[in-house]
Amino acid sequence: MRFHLGVVFFFCLSTCAFAQSSTIDSLQQLSKNLKGTKQVDALNALAWAYASFDIKKMKDVAEQARQLSLQLNYDKGIAEALISEGFCETNVGNLELSILKYKQSVEISKKSKQTAIQGFALARLALNYQDLGQLDSSEYFLRQSYEILKDSMQPYYLSFLYMILADNYGLKNESDKQLEYLKLCWAIRDNLAEKRYLVYTGERLAAYYTQRGEYTEALTYLRKSQKVLGADTLDNEEISIIHKERAIIYIRQGYYPLALDLLAKSIKFYERNLFKKELMILLMHVGDAFVDLDNYEASLKNYFKALDIAEKNHYELERSKLLIQIGRIYFFLDQFQLGNDFAIKGLNVAQQSSHQILEASALNLLGLIADQENKNIEALRYFNQALTIRKKISDKVGVAGTVYNMGIVFEKQNDFKKALDYQLQSLVLEESLNHQLGMAFSYQSLAELYTKLRDYSSAEKYLAKAEQVATKIKSGKVLVDVYKNRRDLLILKSKFREAAAYTILYENLKDSIFNKGLSDRIATLQYIFELDQRDYAIEKLSQQHELQQEKLDVQKLQIRQQWIIIMAGSISFMGICILAYFIYRYSARIKLLNNEISKRNSEIIFQGEELKKSNAALHKLNREISEQKEEIQAQGEELTESNQAILGINENLETRIEERTAELKQAYKELDTFFYRSSHDFRRPLTTFMGLAEVAKITLKEKASLALFDKVNETAHNLDKMLMKLQSISDLGVQELMYKEIFLEDCFVRELNHFDQDLLQKSIRKEILVAPRLSFYSYPALIKIIVENLIENAISFRGATDSFVRLKAYQKDNEIVIEVSDNGQGIEKEYKDRVFDMYFRGNEHSKGNGLGLYIVKKTVLKLKGRVELESSIGKGTTIHIFLPSTQG
Repeated sequence: MRFHLGVVFFFCLSTCAFAQSSTIDSLQQLSKNLKGTKQVDALNALAWAYASFDIKKMKDVAEQARQLSLQLNYDKGIAEALISEGFCETNVGNLELSILKYKQSVEISKKSKQTAIQGFALARLALNYQDLGQLDSSEYFLRQSYEILKDSMQPYYLSFLYMILADNYGLKNESDKQLEYLKLCWAIRDNLAEKRYLVYTGERLAAYYTQRGEYTEALTYLRKSQKVLGADTLDNEEISIIHKERAIIYIRQGYYPLALDLLAKSIKFYERNLFKKELMILLMHVGDAFVDLDNYEASLKNYFKALDIAEKNHYELERSKLLIQIGRIYFFLDQFQLGNDFAIKGLNVAQQSSHQILEASALNLLGLIADQENKNIEALRYFNQALTIRKKISDKVGVAGTVYNMGIVFEKQNDFKKALDYQLQSLVLEESLNHQLGMAFSYQSLAELYTKLRDYSSAEKYLAKAEQVATKIKSGKVLVDVYKNRRDLLILKSKFREAAAYTILYENLKDSIFNKGLSDRIATLQYIFELDQRDYAIEKLSQQHELQQEKLDVQKLQIRQQWIIIMAGSISFMGICILAYFIYRYSARIKLLNNEISKRNSEIIFQGEELKKSNAALHKLNREISEQKEEIQAQGEELTESNQAILGINENLETRIEERTAELKQAYKELDTFFYRSSHDFRRPLTTFMGLAEVAKITLKEKASLALFDKVNETAHNLDKMLMKLQSISDLGVQELMYKEIFLEDCFVRELNHFDQDLLQKSIRKEILVAPRLSFYSYPALIKIIVENLIENAISFRGATDSFVRLKAYQKDNEIVIEVSDNGQGIEKEYKDRVFDMYFRGNEHSKGNGLGLYIVKKTVLKLKGRVELESSIGKGTTIHIFLPSTQG
């Protein structure tokens, strides 16, 4: 999670910034007291108040606001609630569902002319696509949002847009634009009544200056950010963000225990609140800290945890970065094959996401690995590719690093002239950027190179510069190499006494660096142990607190029971008093009735005798009832035993069902694996047959043999097509799909190009009738399967003369309609309902495999669409595909 919606309603605290808890209390009270649309507004504001520390409550309140808005037909409330729900889904990693919520909000706010909310939802969409690594889609929504919000009277929305634009320029390495939009965002938020939103801008400004080594400026923004929180800094997202940025600065400065302590606090918060992306980023920073401490095992542990989150939630940019970082660790460990594998994976993800900075980093790492394996040509090829990209995106620091690496390769090849040229180019760039560490490395490398060229005066000059810069920035790693090179240079000049002095300096500094690194690692291990102990103590205290709370609850329950008993006793006493009063009041009346009762005593005596007789009969009846009761009780016991037996059978049955289900799943997996492998095994001899047929065309001259091989080739191609169709049927059930915008004209052209050879050989004319830039959001892989099979079907059943295949697409209501027509033989009426069945062929002359239209229908149903067929014998066939204009 990164930013919050600053929706300030008429009833909110708009004149001053209160602590988060008081804001929530006020909004909770308002949401209970208000009615109608005002209650919805209060609930939407309450949802965002929960955003920085309790996503579950935020989601519940947002859903309550949306349901109430639907009852009231209140579009503004629905649109705002959908943004809140989308925000919650983003933070728990459901990016696709989040995108759907934001798009629904855009449509509703557009319909109800709530332009500011529409612009904000579009900016949110841009951020999600940025997280997915789809920068083109992100920029598309950013442009739409900017057109709406640039003249908006909602300053918070505009500041949020500026922040996303700054992130976008940062990903493209356009640092000037990035800083410009961050400063604009800060200026707007500094004038808002609610100052908490400054934290999210301050975080980015601090990160910007930290990346450039300007730690004082970075800490200034963090102090300003923390100041706006005041005393409200206990366990919320804002303070966790500040902890994270401070930790990054401490890592850069070498204060590792302090950094790891702050990162641990932030990790605990994000683990409790299910903010997956932020947790992943924190794990990456922890890994970076352990890299600096040469603790590669701990570093890899954290990187792999972060990678698991990135892969499960499709955070493509971070996934690429992590793969490259893991590859770099294996490079440091001399595990070059593993390093190469991870670098290639990171490169592929970066290329798919069009992230050129990471693409160049992966290529640079591949070059370093190739260089270590003495594959000089391959190393230079990778470095040249990285250099081209870094020059294109004006990454001067990256260019300097890659040029430096190329100089090292040429130096290993003893091509000192080229090595010197590249090293000097790198130095010029480092000096123009005032990159102190890069300058120190360049000076030291040039000194080594001039020593090999026996230009000792130049070597001494650059060693002096390297020593000066390394001393200034306190870089022991560079300084130890400088002392070593000075010693070697003095030995070459036969100045052995001075060489001995530098030998002592070199050995002492090397031991010092080793001891410091060892002490850092020991301190880190001690810190980790103390952190675990502290967590254990906290857990124990938490358990004791829960136990005390349970005891307190029991005491409260006992007090409540005693109070109930006292109340019951009081009520009983009052009842007795009232009863005594009524008894006294009616005693006189009872006395009057006694005479009448005595008169009737004789009648009662007579009736008593009759009652005795009746009692005898009742006793007999009671005995019979008790006997029946005993029988019923015995039957009940038998039923209980039967029920227990049935329960035991059911338990065994559930166990057997689970076992059978597991067996079926395993069998399905094995069947799928068998199908996949067997299809590949079948394709090998098929491709051999096709290759032999092509060779036969060149080597054989006999027409009969050539005709025979043509038949073999045609049969092999048909079998290959059938295998591909069967594979696509299997893929429909298991393939993980990418959801994005599809331009239908481009799709038709691309698929027709695959059949260019067949269209030319069979003289088939192709036609495309699509409105320019007609597009919709769906799954490109599935649309490709539909169009490809329909084109193949039209080619197979083409007309005898003036054959054509016509592809047409248009939008009708909320559906996209795709039509594929041919002027072939047509389909008889009695077969129209069967052509979509698996392996159905209309007649014995049909050359198809009976899978094409089956695959089309199955794919369309997966997309929740429908298929209609229109055909006339001898005139041709048109197949209509109706798809929803958006896919969930």
